[in-house]
Amino acid sequence: MAAKKKEAEAGKMEYGEARRELEEILRALEEGEVEVDRLAGQVERAAELIRICREKLHAQEVKIRKVAAELEKEIAPEEEEEEEEEEGSDGK
Repeated sequence: MAAKKKEAEAGKMEYGEARRELEEILRALEEGEVEVDRLAGQVERAAELIRICREKLHAQEVKIRKVAAELEKEIAPEEEEEEEEEEGSDGK
């Protein structure tokens, strides 16, 4: 059940929100503001936030690659037509 809660949280949490929380945890760790009793929990939370950020970045990368591939498909026929037109005009 905890895994499902984490998955739901990852889906709802924005990248910027996760990054900000991670930065806060890292700052507190670096400055020694985290009590020993909470240290493991903070490190676990930081690891979860890193996972969330990586997943969000990967999802965006996949979307960007898909859009770029679609653009390439649209551009390729236009370039072929231009090349054919150039070849036809060179033969005159």
